[in-house]
Amino acid sequence: MKYDSGHITEIAGYRLTERIGSGGMGDVYKATNAALNRTAAIKILHQKEMAERFRNEAYIQSSVTHPNIACLYEYLVNGETACIIMEYVEGDPLDVFLYKKRKLSNEETERIIKQIAAALAYLHSKDILHRDIKPQNFKIQPNGTVTMLDFGIAKNKYTPKLTQQGYIVGTTEYLAPEQFQQRPEKKSDVWSLGVLTYELLTGFMPFDADNPVTMRYKIEKGEYTKPRILVPGISDKLNTVIEKCLQVNPANRSSASEIEMLLANKKPLTVSKSKIETGVLNKKTISIAAVAALVILTVVFIPRGTKIKPGSEVLSGQKEKEEQDQPAAALQKLTIDVPNASDAMIVFPDGSSKKLPYEIIGKEGENFQFTLQAEGYVSKKVEVPITVGRRSYEYNLEKIKE
Repeated sequence: MKYDSGHITEIAGYRLTERIGSGGMGDVYKATNAALNRTAAIKILHQKEMAERFRNEAYIQSSVTHPNIACLYEYLVNGETACIIMEYVEGDPLDVFLYKKRKLSNEETERIIKQIAAALAYLHSKDILHRDIKPQNFKIQPNGTVTMLDFGIAKNKYTPKLTQQGYIVGTTEYLAPEQFQQRPEKKSDVWSLGVLTYELLTGFMPFDADNPVTMRYKIEKGEYTKPRILVPGISDKLNTVIEKCLQVNPANRSSASEIEMLLANKKPLTVSKSKIETGVLNKKTISIAAVAALVILTVVFIPRGTKIKPGSEVLSGQKEKEEQDQPAAALQKLTIDVPNASDAMIVFPDGSSKKLPYEIIGKEGENFQFTLQAEGYVSKKVEVPITVGRRSYEYNLEKIKE
């Protein structure tokens, strides 16, 4: 490795050119290898206590080969520094792609979900659980190919126990009910796929709340606004995907391969007759849905009964001029918490600190950098974006080994 002012500038013949991301274990850089004429993404581990999990990530990613999964080139350790060298994927992260478009069409969503379902079906056939299906872990290339990038908390039958009893791994909004009882299974990834499908089609999360307790309750009960109330034009096929994925009981949930077959028209569609969104909507149903959508948008997205959130496409007949008078971007609240440390603090770059849980307030698209600290725990540097529909981030700090 080569260093400049204490910073790594070259690894295994790859010259680091720019930092392109950061996560719970380290930073990701774009790098070039002149001898191989290759561009790569290099993930460098910064938290030494996460070395075993980092090694597990490399082991799992190196064992898979699929057109929708980034290829791992090399895993190496130099002194105390471990890194993963993997395929560099052009394009936007899926969360950024969604942010630019607000919500996607049936055709776009189907193309994306079909590819992710194929990758999941492949992983599950090899007894691998991903456990963190969310937009941030995928990139969509200019040609439309979707690529899975991250295996940070993936597990297979050889994965050692890396999570302490009582801790939950994953991103709360995408967790399946059984994951709160620490009983993840392959169909937990399918639940997350259903959440992602809903998010892409509507621009909103199916399970949303101002605090983690309420969100967990909604997830465990499977309580969510039916997507056709928000977007009446959702196709029967994708509506069925959501319905089959978001079954509280995993036994009633479809497998990833079944979802893949459904999207490939290899399995007949079956939509519950008890749902409002079955078949073709008649005029009465459309009227009810329109009124319901108006009420939901008014209650949820109009702070204190004043201004309508920009970008919402189902409005109450406001004229174009009135919409243009709205602020350029609505302020969003994002709750940060560390559930496993009761005295945890959030420390900002200017040195100011607040006790957790803490609400960050900002505009969509803004990024916030901070450090999470607690006595007896290893500090964690974090960078989070304000994105559509995301209301909270939870982190677990690692205890300092005595």
